[in-house]
Parts: sequence; structure tokens; C-alpha cells
Amino acid sequence: MPKKRVLTIEERLRLLEEAQVQKMDETDGEDLKERLSDLDSNYEDLDSRHEELDSRHEELSEKVEVLEGELAVADSRIDDLESEVL
Repeated sequence: MPKKRVLTIEERLRLLEEAQVQKMDETDGEDLKERLSDLDSNYEDLDSRHEELDSRHEELSEKVEVLEGELAVADSRIDDLESEVL
């Protein structure tokens, strides 16, 4: 049985690159443009949604700060009332 020659890494990479180029050559450019358009649209939608969520996060963070301040005042008032009772 004849021995098969083992390809070097360079040869394997070259073959993979050639296969990739051939695959790209076979792909219709219009499909790529359509896909790119879809990706751009999705990116814009996600970016818009991110801005909305970021804005909502800021609003909620401000409300949390207000509520934490009110809680501190209420805790202080409770302490004052407890000390009056004792």
C-alpha cells in the first residue's frame, strides 16, 4: 500500500483559502447586499432599543435613589418614635 503524503500546515491553509474564495465566488452579490441591508436594519433596531432601555434604566435609577432617601427618612422617624416611647 502506498503511503499518503501528509499536507503541511501551509498547504492545508492554502487549500482552505482557495475553497473559501471559490465559495465566495459562487455566492450571488445581490444576496450579500440583501443580507447586509437586513443586518443594518437589525443593528438600527437594536441600537434604538438599547437607547430606550438605557433611558429607562436611568429613570429607574433616579427613582431608586429617591426611594432610598425616603426610606432613610422613614427609618430615622421610626427611630425617633421608638426613642420617645422608651
